[in-house]
Amino acid sequence: MRDRAVAGKCLALVLGLAVTVAGCSDAKSPTLPSQHPNDGPVSPGAPIATSGDADLAAVRRATAPFHNIALAYAAGYTTENEPCVSSPAGVMGIHAPNFSLINDQVVEPTQPELLLYVPQPNGGYRLVGVEYFLTVLLLNPRTNEVAPWFSQDPWPPEYQVVTPTPVLFGETFQGPMPGHTPTMPWHWDLHVWVWAYNPSGMFEEWNPSLQCEV
Repeated sequence: MRDRAVAGKCLALVLGLAVTVAGCSDAKSPTLPSQHPNDGPVSPGAPIATSGDADLAAVRRATAPFHNIALAYAAGYTTENEPCVSSPAGVMGIHAPNFSLINDQVVEPTQPELLLYVPQPNGGYRLVGVEYFLTVLLLNPRTNEVAPWFSQDPWPPEYQVVTPTPVLFGETFQGPMPGHTPTMPWHWDLHVWVWAYNPSGMFEEWNPSLQCEV
């Protein structure tokens, strides 16, 4: 989750928490949506052809209610203090984290840790994708303490990563990467553009078909 501010709630991670990555698969990468680039972004609530990809279809069914931002808030997501993130490579959008899901150390396809939105001219939000997020937990062999790592510098070489590298939809998460704010730990993440066409690819970080300016 690049360049977004994640609150210090990550500090609430339980030390020594058993790591479970649920719903992950080493299966072959799914077929991308059969949508031509000239079709443009998909309208809110409109289905995307998935060529029989049941896994991504399940994500769309689970997140379809969150086209209504009020329902996303009710489910524990927040857009408070979250900017619309963009770069020359495209848009990542407004991140809406769910800190309860971020802190549970479980990756569940139908419960993404973050929702991705872009602003609308009327002041509303358009749901364009989801992001999965998993904190790296490290074992200090001298103390047997298991904890996240918050420094921008890599951890000492004798530390052991106890969190398995997450894989979802046949895609290995990006990372591990340092936090983008002092209160964000090292982590892995995976962006999935299930509600907007991305000419760069379904699982790329940046989507050049979107814009933050309204």
